[in-house]
Amino acid sequence: MFSKRIRNVQPSGTVMLSNKVKRLKDQGLDILSFTLGEPDYSTPAHIIDAAKEALDGGLTHYTSSLGMTDLREAVAKMVNEKNGIKCDYENVIILPTKLALYMVIQSFINPGEHVIYQNPGWVSYGPMVTLAKGTPVPVRMRHDAEGWNWDPRDIKNHITDKTKALILNTPSNPTGSLVSRETQMEIAEIAEEKDILIISDEVYENLVYDDEHHSIGSLDVASDRTVTVSGFSKSYAMTGWRIGWMVASKETIIMVNKLQQHSLTCLPPFVQRGALAAIQNGTHCVEKMRDEFKARRDLLIPMLNEIDGISCETPKGAFYSFFKMDMGFKSMDLAEMLLYKAHVALTPGSAFGSAGDGFLRMSYAASRENLEEGAKRIGEFARSLKKK
Repeated sequence: MFSKRIRNVQPSGTVMLSNKVKRLKDQGLDILSFTLGEPDYSTPAHIIDAAKEALDGGLTHYTSSLGMTDLREAVAKMVNEKNGIKCDYENVIILPTKLALYMVIQSFINPGEHVIYQNPGWVSYGPMVTLAKGTPVPVRMRHDAEGWNWDPRDIKNHITDKTKALILNTPSNPTGSLVSRETQMEIAEIAEEKDILIISDEVYENLVYDDEHHSIGSLDVASDRTVTVSGFSKSYAMTGWRIGWMVASKETIIMVNKLQQHSLTCLPPFVQRGALAAIQNGTHCVEKMRDEFKARRDLLIPMLNEIDGISCETPKGAFYSFFKMDMGFKSMDLAEMLLYKAHVALTPGSAFGSAGDGFLRMSYAASRENLEEGAKRIGEFARSLKKK
């Protein structure tokens, strides 16, 4: 009855774990969860007020499938000024960030064509490619004492005549690593040489702590072949609003808009009014959250590294620690044991690809109190394993 396409797709490991945690909490267990990637803040009041005002003003009907013009103009202006990507509002379509990635893959990938992405990398890249009848090609990142690095030589070694696109995620989920400007240039030159589309997922772009974020689409050599995707969820604590944007060539926007018209149709106008207020009212709330995430990172990483058997580099962006737990178990087994024995929910690194096995992802988008208690429980669990 069901299509082979959907049968071949595995459920999201992160969402499944979150659902399991909720069931255990509903049973009355004291579970500390550090699994889902969302800020623990509420959406800033001025954004909520703008959406309320729009609702009270009757903005409850269909709007353009491309997005409201004033919001598209605001995104274009911001992307020009902040990211250095040359565009105008006709290069912008408003849609949920996750759906934007899905739609660009559907728009470009033919059956059997290959899409390269980071390993470890976000859990949905591979399934999205599979749903387009393409072939996912996760390329292992290199890991050392300095952290994770995606080497352009490894990318080039995986390119064949079937390679159609590569997905670049910086800052990275789950590793928190950044793709440097130098590496971006090398990747862009490879993409030009091999005529490959670049899909740049930059949803964590405003959560960079010790360096600068760079957009590969701002490079002259990459600008015509790059689709840049970002959104409001992580930066403005708007995960439930489901709104983001895509910046690409006008031809790409026209093609993606076909999918928008035959699926979502448009985003609610009151949600778009909230997003416009987020842009128009500056980045003070973003900077405040980023500073707190940095403080939490600087609290958590030393506590993890004090635990015998755990090693964790300091992430440069996003809000995840991705640490190695050398206890002789696979990451899925470790996550299960931590959940049921220590009542701490972490995401197994294997959910993000083969290179993540032996690692665990712990979000520090949580209170300092919970981070301290979580690290304490992880330490006690690790010591109990060492005694066996």
